Amino acid sequence: MEEKLTKELAKKIMATKGEARGITIKSDWEVILREKGQAALEKLEAKMAELGYPLKYREIKTMDFYPIGLDALSTLAIKEVFGLTDKEAEEIGAKAVKFSLFLKIIMKYFFSPRLLAKEAPKMWRKHYTVGDLTVSEFNQKEKYVVITLKNLAIHPSFCTALKGYFARIVQMTVGMPAVCQETKCVFRGDPYHQFLIKW
Repeated sequence: MEEKLTKELAKKIMATKGEARGITIKSDWEVILREKGQAALEKLEAKMAELGYPLKYREIKTMDFYPIGLDALSTLAIKEVFGLTDKEAEEIGAKAVKFSLFLKIIMKYFFSPRLLAKEAPKMWRKHYTVGDLTVSEFNQKEKYVVITLKNLAIHPSFCTALKGYFARIVQMTVGMPAVCQETKCVFRGDPYHQFLIKW
């Protein structure tokens, strides 16, 4: 059963140590604005205010750092306000990559999966001050990559968003559809998160 988004849960999520750049939140909200319109965006802003963490789309500075909990809380609020399934929430993460000008600029330099695999830990650190991301396996012949993410536990909704995000970045690099599966997760009792992306 889905956990209800309450002020208590929001407070717990917001207690997570670390920061994320504003782009990680604003790009998701950009998807809502473009696909559902201004009224939908205002509903999302109202939900964040109701939870005790008011946030306005136009005031989010893309390169500034914000508490990382806001990123996960935003994903949960989007899911609840618009009644999204996990798969639909994952797609928001994927579309956010497409709408992010910052990521589009970065992606221009990743013209091969091998280069992307090498630079992925640096890309993560440009966006987040916590969590240690490594590429555990890279197999261009078999067309897959395994990403390991340690020292980060916010909320399962964050994992869902990352699946869409990782799949779309790989897809943009290889030029063909990619799918991502979370094979290990701290919320399922594993010591870290692990994602398998195939193309």
